[in-house]
Amino acid sequence: MKSLLALVLGGLMVAVGAASASAPAAAPGCEASVGAVWTPAAGQRPFRVEAVSHGPSCDRAIVVLTVRGPDGKPLWVDARVGQFVMLFAGVKNTKAMKSALGDWIRQGPQLKNAASLPSWPPGAERPASGEFPFLPDEAVDRDFYESARRAKLPLFCYVQGMESMACVVLKDGGMMKLGVQLFPG
Repeated sequence: MKSLLALVLGGLMVAVGAASASAPAAAPGCEASVGAVWTPAAGQRPFRVEAVSHGPSCDRAIVVLTVRGPDGKPLWVDARVGQFVMLFAGVKNTKAMKSALGDWIRQGPQLKNAASLPSWPPGAERPASGEFPFLPDEAVDRDFYESARRAKLPLFCYVQGMESMACVVLKDGGMMKLGVQLFPG
């Protein structure tokens, strides 16, 4: 009886071992997501900002940022290779990725609206440069830029590379890239 039981248990262990050896190993991956509320201006309904990562490992992940209107409609989407964005360079695990994604979508107090950007003097090629120049997007002319500043249009800015952040402006229920704020690297 003992030998029969040992034979059955031994066969069961071999079967389980063979089944687990043939099953594909779970990839570690770098799947993470975070979300936050963004209220563009006082009295406006809140928007939703989401960030996700996807990749076989965190050093090979892509990161995607989405800004959704109060109705859930996506208004702005930007996808980046994580290793080329300052906040994600060197991220090694999902916990650190989730933290970096949270930092990515968190709005700083310095650029709440377009009025906080430097003026663009008449006849100048671009806004007055300071220590941290703002470079308007190629689709943005001086008239639009200055009207955005006068209207204090809401800005959503996020790190887009190693030494810059993208700023998108909210206007007429949509969003468009206003330009790039450089910072020292």
